[in-house]
Amino acid sequence: MINLAVWLLYGVILVTLARWSKGKDVLLPGKVGVLVQALAYVATYVSAVALVGFSGLCYRYGLQMLLIAAGNMWLGTWFVYRFLAWPTRLWQRKLKARTPAEMLGTAARSKLFRIYLGSLSSALLIVYASAVFKGAAFMLSGVTGISVTFCLWGIIMIVALSVSWGGLRGVLYTEALQGGIMLIGVLALLFATIRAVGGPMEGLERLAALKATETATNGFTALSSGQGGLFILSLVAVTSIGVWAQPQLVQRHFALKSPKEAKKVIPFAMLSIGIVIGGAYFSGALSRLVLGPDVKSVDSVIPLLVSKLLPEIGGQIFAIAIVSASLSTASALLHIVAGSITNDVLRRQPNDLIWKVLVASCAVLSGIFATKNSQIIAMICTTSWTLLASAILVPYLALLVWGDTLKKSTFWGTSLSGLLPALTWYILAFAPTSQKITNISAPGFWGSVHPFFVGILFSLLGFAFFLTLERASEKTSLLDTEG
Repeated sequence: MINLAVWLLYGVILVTLARWSKGKDVLLPGKVGVLVQALAYVATYVSAVALVGFSGLCYRYGLQMLLIAAGNMWLGTWFVYRFLAWPTRLWQRKLKARTPAEMLGTAARSKLFRIYLGSLSSALLIVYASAVFKGAAFMLSGVTGISVTFCLWGIIMIVALSVSWGGLRGVLYTEALQGGIMLIGVLALLFATIRAVGGPMEGLERLAALKATETATNGFTALSSGQGGLFILSLVAVTSIGVWAQPQLVQRHFALKSPKEAKKVIPFAMLSIGIVIGGAYFSGALSRLVLGPDVKSVDSVIPLLVSKLLPEIGGQIFAIAIVSASLSTASALLHIVAGSITNDVLRRQPNDLIWKVLVASCAVLSGIFATKNSQIIAMICTTSWTLLASAILVPYLALLVWGDTLKKSTFWGTSLSGLLPALTWYILAFAPTSQKITNISAPGFWGSVHPFFVGILFSLLGFAFFLTLERASEKTSLLDTEG
C-alpha cells in the first residue's frame, strides 16, 4: 500500500510540475535554465533500454561497453553542444520553425519534404514510444504487483497529461526532475556494486582475471576481436552520432538563448550522462563478479543485481529511476510525434483543443501498439534511430554548413539516398534482422556491418552527387546568361 502511494505521488508531482511550468507555445520552450536543459537532454537521451538492456549487455561484454558511454559523453553531448546546438538554434530562429521537420522543410523550400520528414518521424517514433511505455509498465508492475495492462495505461495517461498540459516547456521541467532521479538511482547501485566487489581496483583486477568468452574474446577489460568488437563500435556510432539528428533531441536546442548558454550546458550534461551511463555500465560489467557466470537473460541482470545488493528503499529508488528514464523518453517522443503530426503533416496551428486531441490520440495509438507482440514492431523499435539518422543526419548537417542555399532536389536526394539503402540493408543483408525477415543475409563480415554505416555512407554519396549536379546547373545557367 505504501509503495502504491509513493508511485501515485510520483505521478501527481510530474503532472503538477508540467502544468506549473507550461509556456505560451506548446511547441517552443521559452526561457529555460541551463541545468534544466542539461538534465532534460540527458533524460531524453537515456532510456530504460540503456539502463537495463545495455547495462545487462555489460555482463556479457565487460568493460568494452564503456566505449559507448565515452561516445555518448564526447560525441553525443560535448560535440553536439560545442558545434551543432547553437547553429541549430540560429537556423530555427531565422526560418521561424517550430519543429525540426519544419526547419529542414523550410530550408529546402519544399512543403512536401516537410510533410515527408514529419510523417517519417511520427511513424517511427510512435512505435518506439510504445516499446518505452511497455518497458516502464513491466518495471512498475514488478514493484507494485499491479497488472501490466493497468500500469501501461496508467503511465500513458500520466505522460499524456504532462505533454498536453505542459507543452515542450513542461516536458523539459519534468525531464529535468526525472534526470535527477536517474542520477540518484544509478549512484546508489554503483556504490553498492563497488562495495560488493571490494572496491573499484579490486573489481577491475578480478574482471581482468576472468577467462575470455565468446562475447569477450580478449577478456572482460578489453575490446573484443572480430564481430564482437565491431558490434560494440557499431553501438558507439548509432548511439553517439545517430543522436545528432534525432528530432526529439534536436528540438531541445530550441531552448538556447546564446552560444555562451550552449557552452554552459556542456559540463552539466557531460557529468550527468557520464554518471548515469558510465555508472550503470560499470555496474553491469562488475555484476559478473556478483552474480556469477550463469545468468541466462541480459534483461534480468540489473533487476537481479538491484534485488541482491540494495535494501528495499534502495530498490524502490532505482525502480523509480528506471521508470523515470522511460517516462522522460516517452514524454519527448510523444511531444515530437504530436507536434510533427499537427505542425508538419496537417500543417495546422496547434491550439489548445487540437493539441490535446492529438496528444491523446498519439498516446492511445502508442498504447495499442504496446499491447501487441509483433516482429515488425520489434524491428521498427530497434531500427528507428538508424533510419531517422540515415534520412535526416546529412541533410541536417548540410543545412548547418551550407545554409538554405541548397536546392530542393539536393535535400530530397540526400535524404532518400540514406534512408532506402539503410532499410534495404536491414531487410536483405544485416544478419541479425534480415535472417528473421527474409531468411537471407550478406556473406561473412558484410552480414555484420550495421545499416547505420550503410545509410550514412550512401547519404553522403548522394549529397556529393546532387550537390555536384546543383553546382553544374548553376554554372551552366551563368554561362547561358553571359552568352
